[in-house]
Amino acid sequence: MAHQSWYRKYRPQTFDDVVGQAHIERTLRNAVEEGAVAHAYLFTGPRGTGKTTTARLLAKALNCQAGPTGEPDDTCEDCRQIAEGSHPDVYELDAASRTGVDAVREEIIGRVSYAPTRGRYKVYIIDEAHMLSAAAFNALLKTLEEPPPNTVFVLCTTHPQKVPETIHSRCQRFEFRRLSVEEIAERLKHIAGAEGVEVEDAALSLIARHAAGGMRDAITTLEQLASFASGPVTLEDAEGLLGEVGSEELFEVVDLLAAGDLGELFGFVAGLSERGADLAEFALALARHARDLLVALVLDDPGLALDVPADDLRRLRRQARELGQARVVRMLDVLDELMSAMRNAADVRLALEVALTRLARPESDLTLEALAERIEAVEDALRSGAPAPAPVPARKARPEASSAKAKPEKPAASPRPEPLSRTTQHATPEAAAGAGALDPRTVKRSWPAIIAEVRKKKPARSHLFDSTEPEVVGDAIVVEFPRDRAFSMDMAREPETLALLKAAIERVLGTVAPIEFRLGREGASSPAERVDEPVARAEAAAASADEPVARAEEPGQSALSEDRGAVEGVEKAPVPAADPATTTERAPSAASGAVGADDIEARLMAELGATVVEERTIGDADDGSQS
Repeated sequence: MAHQSWYRKYRPQTFDDVVGQAHIERTLRNAVEEGAVAHAYLFTGPRGTGKTTTARLLAKALNCQAGPTGEPDDTCEDCRQIAEGSHPDVYELDAASRTGVDAVREEIIGRVSYAPTRGRYKVYIIDEAHMLSAAAFNALLKTLEEPPPNTVFVLCTTHPQKVPETIHSRCQRFEFRRLSVEEIAERLKHIAGAEGVEVEDAALSLIARHAAGGMRDAITTLEQLASFASGPVTLEDAEGLLGEVGSEELFEVVDLLAAGDLGELFGFVAGLSERGADLAEFALALARHARDLLVALVLDDPGLALDVPADDLRRLRRQARELGQARVVRMLDVLDELMSAMRNAADVRLALEVALTRLARPESDLTLEALAERIEAVEDALRSGAPAPAPVPARKARPEASSAKAKPEKPAASPRPEPLSRTTQHATPEAAAGAGALDPRTVKRSWPAIIAEVRKKKPARSHLFDSTEPEVVGDAIVVEFPRDRAFSMDMAREPETLALLKAAIERVLGTVAPIEFRLGREGASSPAERVDEPVARAEAAAASADEPVARAEEPGQSALSEDRGAVEGVEKAPVPAADPATTTERAPSAASGAVGADDIEARLMAELGATVVEERTIGDADDGSQS
């Protein structure tokens, strides 16, 4: 007698033998018992979950000599013929091999009008129904809607989305779910006992997990292992045959990823390759482990969604907390890309090593997901009060480096307290503490994001800050404009624009800091908080009256320029008289206390590259220089 495969030998012959589809069994049993059987059913679900088997059991229930009954005896002639596939009233059509309209006309439409030959019902089982052509579905449509009496159609498919909606609407649909690991392992244990094969429980669990919810795949793997092992089937036998990686190795590689140990990770991959492990299967197993990490992180009671021992659940929780949600989600994304790339990769080992490098060192990956992971790490550190992590080592700047950019060294004279701008004088202690913690590198790195925040609110205003560079001097942020952008700097002083910039800095940096503007590397700063020039001038005079300062009058610099410099939060270098940025661009503003229409026109023309200026404007500038 020819050998019969185990999945055929142990195919369920009664509704009680079906595993994991209790909701479908109960509905079909009640329908048969009450005489309410529909004329068409659509069975959908993954492969190996019992769709075709259940269709045959329905045919048994309808044609059993003791029926129709929800409990076919499986001993009568009709039941045995249906099980063997030889019953004259039960037709099985393989739509994968007979997809055309001619097969439907010949097998179904041409014979459906005849009465049952032996049993009570004629049952048509169309397997892989989604493979039928559009013409075949159209030809079947009318017959499926109004079949002759005592005729039942059962369409089985793994791709219900490929079945036309007109077919869906004429059938009762049943969804076959994937089987759980416990259900598959229990059935495998029963089959192994019937065959006299000794299998470790851990090996049965591994086979069940590898089957991904399909009973047929699990039974086939068990039969293959029984032939492979010379004695009892062990976990090592199952891992060797399936190319699976044990849970201990998965926990080990995730610990290495969390530690960023690339050397050990590359050694781990080398060990997998040397022993002939399937690297694609390892990537799939690691993706499943990452999914378990995410479940353990986001669910209060992950035991309902995870099928792991209690010890493994505790380890999953620990690893999930160490990695954080952003990193676990990114791990899933990277592994998904890896599994897709491995299908066509010339070197799967190289693809795996690159993916592990991206996961272990997010600072080397410039994707948005990697940046989000690094930001979350900084936020977690700030919330916990720990120092923020620094994945990319950088040289420490000397204390005098930033101040050297802002002002040249001065001879030690009578000390003068640094004047405070209006915002700094009235700042809260929390804001002052936040401003004092500014890091020049952080501000420079975050400046594009700050301008982007301004652009979200007022796109037109954001162009004022094009080509600007920020510096941190003391507790203030100094925004430096190019020398030919004096008009943009004056426009940026407007209260609305200044408020937008402050709000953007607070959103990005999480702190409030005084803001100052500067024109060029050698230009004089102007406090951005000052909106009312006379009020600011009075404040400067009051500060000078409280603490007199000996200042030497420099040639070409007016007393008004000195008053303006006293209000600034950062000291600036004296500007020579020959500097055109001081004598021509800043003189009108200083003389009038506000930017007039003529001055705006002249500045706008200068910034746009105009070479012709009205004689009146030139004359005024000449008179000012002569005075």
